[in-house]
Amino acid sequence: MNRLSFMLTFLILMLPVQAFSMGILGGKTERIPMPAKNLSFTVVDKLGVRSSVEHGSINGKDYLSGYNGLMLNIVPLSNITSIDFTNAAHTPSEVMLKVDKHPVIAIVHFKDDKTLSLTVNGLWMCYGMTPYGSIQINLESIDAVDNVKLIKK
Repeated sequence: MNRLSFMLTFLILMLPVQAFSMGILGGKTERIPMPAKNLSFTVVDKLGVRSSVEHGSINGKDYLSGYNGLMLNIVPLSNITSIDFTNAAHTPSEVMLKVDKHPVIAIVHFKDDKTLSLTVNGLWMCYGMTPYGSIQINLESIDAVDNVKLIKK
């Protein structure tokens, strides 16, 4: 009987620990923002690793916002074919403050073959879903975003 009460007590005490570790009682699960438009693209990090994603977004949005000079530009990702990211060598202090002192230059390539250079916050995140799970990477760690396409429902 003593052994049975020990086992029962052990199980009762371990149940909450197991529940928390499995996420049953509010454990944190990694979820990514789902923007209004379903965009697919390929993310290439600074090491050259490529990941193709769906439900892709930048900072949880289906657009990229950044500064061209002191003007804020908001560009829908569906208008873009690719983006090349590079470190900002010389950024005016007024723009630096607006991008939280982590400026990254985004060279945006449009479908009509025109380009636009934007200064963006390098700490913003790029999100997406892959066949094996989600990805999250900050913009200062990205080399390029290629093959941007809007997936129709």
